Formats: sequence, C-alpha cells, structure tokens
Amino acid sequence: MIKEILANNEDLKKFLFIRGFLATTNKNINDTLFPFYGAWKLTEKKGIRFYTHPFTGVHFVESESSILFLFGHAYNPFTMETDETVILERISKHLGEPDFYDYVDEITGVFVFGVIENDQIKFIVDPSGMQSACYAKINGDFYLSSHPQLIADICDLQMDDFVTKLVQYKWYPRVMGPYLPADMTPFAAVKRVVPDIEYLYNNGEITHNRFYPLKDLQECKNKEEYDEVIKEGADILKRNMELVLRKWKNPWQSLTGGIDSNTTFAAANGYYDKLHTFSYLSAHKESIDVEAAKTISEKFNVPWTLYEIPDDNSKIDRFEEKSQIIKHNNGYIGLEKANELRKRMILEEKCPADVEIKSWVSETIRAYWYKHYGRKSFPKLSPKLFRNLYKIFTTDRKLAHQIDKIFADYIDEFEYKKIPSQYPPADMHYNEVTWGSWGGMNISEMKYCFDITFIYNNRRFLDLMFKVPLKKRISDQHHLDMKKYLNKDLYDMNIRVVNMKETNFRAFALNVIFTINSILPF
Repeated sequence: MIKEILANNEDLKKFLFIRGFLATTNKNINDTLFPFYGAWKLTEKKGIRFYTHPFTGVHFVESESSILFLFGHAYNPFTMETDETVILERISKHLGEPDFYDYVDEITGVFVFGVIENDQIKFIVDPSGMQSACYAKINGDFYLSSHPQLIADICDLQMDDFVTKLVQYKWYPRVMGPYLPADMTPFAAVKRVVPDIEYLYNNGEITHNRFYPLKDLQECKNKEEYDEVIKEGADILKRNMELVLRKWKNPWQSLTGGIDSNTTFAAANGYYDKLHTFSYLSAHKESIDVEAAKTISEKFNVPWTLYEIPDDNSKIDRFEEKSQIIKHNNGYIGLEKANELRKRMILEEKCPADVEIKSWVSETIRAYWYKHYGRKSFPKLSPKLFRNLYKIFTTDRKLAHQIDKIFADYIDEFEYKKIPSQYPPADMHYNEVTWGSWGGMNISEMKYCFDITFIYNNRRFLDLMFKVPLKKRISDQHHLDMKKYLNKDLYDMNIRVVNMKETNFRAFALNVIFTINSILPF
C-alpha cells in the first residue's frame, strides 16, 4: 500500500522516514528504489555505509585509528560550541580515557553518537532518547537506524506476533499513549537503543553495558546548596537557549501556559528579539493554553502565531495518503488520533520554523510518575513496578505476566540494580522507557514538520536536578525557582496552566488502579 501511495504521489516521498538515518554493513542495498528512491545521501567510512535523509545532519571526525560520528544535532553549553564537528573533535581528544563519557555528557541535543575503532562500533543515544534509534543484526549484517520500519523494509521483516497482540489491547493507546515496553520494537530482530547505555558491535555480536547513572549524588542538604543547584541548572538552560538561537536561522518555541514551557521561555530572557513563539488549537481544552501563550508573548514583545487545526480530515490535502506515510514511519504502533495527524500536516504546511524548541525531558526531573499517580513514594524496583508504570492490566492477567517477564529480563540486562538510590526507579523508567520509547517515536512523528530540540536534554543538567529533594521535585518548586531566577517578571505573572492529567481526582483514581495491580497475587 505504501509503495502504491508513493508511486502516485511523487512529492510525498520526502516524508518517508523524514529526517531519518541508517548505518549498516550491508553493501547490497539498491538505494535508487524504495525506501530511499535515490534521494538519501550515502557516505562510507571504514566499511560502514551511512545513509541519511536529505534533511538529516550527519557529522564525522576522523583520525588514523578512529572515526567519531553523530546523527542529528548537538551543542555544548559548557564550551558554547554549536558546530558538531568542533564538538566531536573535542570529545575525540579523550577517547580511551576513563572519564570519556564525562565529555559526551556535556552536550545537549537530539542525536546518536558513535565511535568506530579497531573494527568495532560503539554507539549511544542522547540522554532521554529523543532521537529514536534502533539496532539489529540480520543475515550477518549490522544495522543502526532511526526507524525500525526502515530496517524492516530493507530486510522484509514482519511485525512480531506478541506486538500484534499487544497493540490490540484496549489499554495500549492509554497511559502516555501508544508505545512498546522495555527495548522492544515492532520487530523481534530489532531492538530499541536505550538511553544511558553504551552498545558495542564487535565480531558480529552486539552487546551493551550501562555507563550512567553509576555515581552517587549528594542531595541538597540546605538552602545554600539548593540555591546553587537552581542557579547552575538555570544557567545551563539559558546558555542552551542562547546556542539554539545562534545555531538555527528561524527557531520557534511552542508555547503554552504549562510550567515546562514557561521555564523554557524564561531561559530566552535577553534574547527575545531572536525568538518566535507559536501555539495551536486542535481541541477546545487547548484554548486556555492559547490565551496564556498569547499573554506571555505580548508581555515580552515576542512575535506569536496561532495555528487553528481543522476538525475535518477533508480540509487537509491528501490526508489519507499522508496519514499512511506517518503510520508507516512509526511501524504501525503509534499515532492514530486524527486531530494529532492533522496538527502535523498543518504545521508542516504553514509553519516556517526550521526548528521547534520543545519543553519535554524536564518532566523526568519533575517526578512525573509521582504526580500522575498522586504518590509520594513507589514500591522498590521490580518487574511489576515497571509493568504498572507502563500500562494497566487489571483484567488481562495473562498479558500482565507476559509483560512482567519482559521487564524482568530488561531490568536484569540493563543493570538497573546498579543505579544509585538518588535516581528513583520510577524516574529512570520514565526517562529510559517512557521517553526513550514513547517520546522518541513521537518526536520522529513531529519531525514531519521541522527539526526539534530540547534545552533540558543534557545529562549534567539532569544530574543537577536529581540533587533536588524529591518533595521539591514533585511540587515543581525547583522549576518555579529556576523560572524566577531566569525571568522575575514572567514569574510574577503567576501563569500556570495545569495539565488536566495532573488533577487530584484523576491521580487518585489512577493510584487506586495502580495499588490494586501491585497487590494482585495472580
């Protein structure tokens, strides 16, 4: 079906795996045909073929013994570099040193970073997996890609039977939306690249080990230490925003009345003449966010644009054809809501931004699961905890036990028991499973419109915020204090639109279900 759609709509071929990439040892790919259609760039380094969509950035730094590569984009708020080649050159000087990843941890962005050395390939994804990435070894060849479906198209893979069953489960689209557990993709032979994990391809085998977080953190013990953390964290956000506004020609921030979005806007204080904001209206419930965004933008003389999303598919040119391409890109496990699909299409058509500055990732250090379930604590690390954070399986206990087994293997393989106590299991699940799986796939869908970046997606910033006592993270006090430090006038406006999913009654009801699921013995 997808091939027929593209054959009849030549101009839509650019949306197939848009902003995607593939690195592979397979030298028998005919890139003049589906899915590349001769449009992707091919670069070969040390026997690895790097294919990149015309809108995808790929960067290399070579020496006699190694090649560093980066798919996507990066910038460094500690050296104030925006050029990926310069950033890679700095990192390359520390190759082989025990603190090598300390230098990688300086960078912010949406990327896959890797090193080719001694016929080995090492690779990682950005701190929260905002760059969707997956890997496989199929018929003796290695694959590293932005899209599982791209590997499936090349290797003629079919959706795994268990995934087919899971996506039909009634609760699959709910609880943070549709996404797969652990490191699963739609295809059994293809696995998701998990944040904080280094992968190694060597002698035909793919292994992995955890490199973060493995060091103990000291929680803030007094106001002075807390204030210093707030200042350091806010300064990283401000420097990142300066770099974004310098790096892209036409950066736009999606603005709402939420605290994440507010803090992001506050970080641009002093650079508002270089920023454009926008909001969209695709449902009546979004109108309060629209009004908040308009008020904030007008207060600080920042241009603001509202995009009204039509409520009828027929008002979108070739809606069905474009929908099928988006669904194919995500491997038929993701976006289904028509209003979300229409939003993508309208923004691609009408918004001239070359990058959207989003506020995701910050919810990890805002203790999102604690708010979602209205809890001050969670049970200890276990497959059952990860299953209950993933989806609701109250009535289908057979499926619940299958998910338990998947998470038991996942927790063991990815060394969660090594993680220090200052990084709660619920937060690590949110960052490495929810963001890494649901978030990465959603960002790939959103890249249908433009590139996307996050000033929060920096491991050193995340470390700082994990020093904040959990109580303050749950209450969002640290976010409010960063906003106050960054832009006192914005803070004094006291604008805070609370997500409907954060209401007390909803949290209470969800916690009842969570508790029942936790104690059911069968």
